[in-house]
Amino acid sequence: MQKVILFSDSKCVNIYPLNIGRCESTLHFGGRSVAQQWRDRLAGINANFEINSRLMPTNKTAKILRDMKPGDTWGNGDEVYAIMNGEPKRHIDPEIDLKSDILFAKSAADYFEMCGTGIAEDLENMKLSWSVRTLSEEEREAWALLGVIIHGNLEKIHLAPGAKVRSCNINTEEGDVILGPNAEVMEGSNIRGPFVLGENSQLRMGSNVYGPTSIGKHCKVGGELSNVVIHDYTNKAHGGFLGNSVIGSWCNLGAETSASNLKNTYGEIKIYSAELKKTINSGRIFCGLLMGDHSKTAIHTAFDTATVVGAFCNIFGSSTPPKHIPSFSWGGSDGISEYRLEQAISTASKVLTRRGLELTPEKESDIVRLFSSTEGERN
Repeated sequence: MQKVILFSDSKCVNIYPLNIGRCESTLHFGGRSVAQQWRDRLAGINANFEINSRLMPTNKTAKILRDMKPGDTWGNGDEVYAIMNGEPKRHIDPEIDLKSDILFAKSAADYFEMCGTGIAEDLENMKLSWSVRTLSEEEREAWALLGVIIHGNLEKIHLAPGAKVRSCNINTEEGDVILGPNAEVMEGSNIRGPFVLGENSQLRMGSNVYGPTSIGKHCKVGGELSNVVIHDYTNKAHGGFLGNSVIGSWCNLGAETSASNLKNTYGEIKIYSAELKKTINSGRIFCGLLMGDHSKTAIHTAFDTATVVGAFCNIFGSSTPPKHIPSFSWGGSDGISEYRLEQAISTASKVLTRRGLELTPEKESDIVRLFSSTEGERN
């Protein structure tokens, strides 16, 4: 019998704010969660694994785990990547380039940077999981008659059962386009792969998407996206630009919400570090919005480059909000106060109910604990 445990280590603090109230293994590497991809890759192996939740499930890392023997531990001296439980205990040192062959998340921004690789690495398993139908060159004219203009190889377009494609433009020259079960691309959309649209999600009319971009399940997304990862049950249904960004689950971005992803000076971007409690040089030129779960914005909210927003925030104001907004914050450019716990719980309950889900007593208790554990950030 197989058992896979994904664990968090002390360095997971640097994945803030995406991991507030959730394990890093639930974050998306490309179009699906790290945890789901590891389960698929290790299927059929009768062993117990412990895997660092920041280790990405690529072909090379999966091969190392599949070749492990009971008792093997794989790491680099500073960090443990994976363990196969058993005896005797051994440390393995596979022949692999730690810099180029291993994807190991070290910050929240890594997830948009790894999106294209994640889509490519998970493509075959995603196609199997979603029972997709891959288009063929013989269909080009038929799709064109329906108003779907395709640039590039049609065999890089994959449609799961129930997926709908209205009149739009799709370009596969840089990567595959995958639509999950019952996903819908509405009229007038323009898509450049690589791109994943999750189960029961909608790409709204007139959207413009530059890959690599992935949208989770049960999302409604519109406007302009460029290299963005949006997790499950999040809406950005209207206009506005997001680039080089990662948005958590259960978020809602109001109409025309936008985020800068490049300084006017083209200089290096500073990003807030939860470990050091201050902004630090990121080594990046591009970074947009990094947002935790259950956060919301008002219409016309405009974020500065590399803004970090915690979980359960309600953001509004007449100008640009602060570059770091702690969890359970209420307000923005005109001042920030604490988002009352009762109100946060009430809103979360309403949002889940709209999706046919329930805020159980256990989930409510999780929110209470999260409110308490993040109190120090707001003081």
